[in-house]
Amino acid sequence: MAEIRAGDVIDARWWPDSVRVVENTDQLNQTSTTAIAGTPECSTTFVAPDSGRVMVQVAAELRNDDTAGNRIFVTFEIRLGSSAGAVHTAAVVHRGVSTTGDTTASQFMTHGNMSMVDGLTPRATYFIRTMQLVSGGTTNDIGHRKLCVIPVP
Repeated sequence: MAEIRAGDVIDARWWPDSVRVVENTDQLNQTSTTAIAGTPECSTTFVAPDSGRVMVQVAAELRNDDTAGNRIFVTFEIRLGSSAGAVHTAAVVHRGVSTTGDTTASQFMTHGNMSMVDGLTPRATYFIRTMQLVSGGTTNDIGHRKLCVIPVP
């Protein structure tokens, strides 16, 4: 996409609507050390802008009650078309949020992070969902999960 300058005509299809999804079902005593979607999923679809880039915000209310210092992570993955589509952006912890691993029981705290995702096919439909995992233990909890996808130039 060419640089946009003052006075240029803007095509609304260049920037489809932002989308947001919130899932408030508690995910208690998580044990999976590999990324899973959780039940129910926190997911939605979005249309990629002509730039092929979006900003993804992931947020979650997390609690670390693990006395061994294990952590819980919430991140996201993006697939082409649907939940069965090819993975475009794999779930990696550095794109998400986590607890500190403090060895004392804690209260729920909401954490948030934003990541730029590029290389999307313009105007293609993508499926995005939160993914969660723990570093170990059985007493790490999630209170809610949120995703927001914002098209960027």
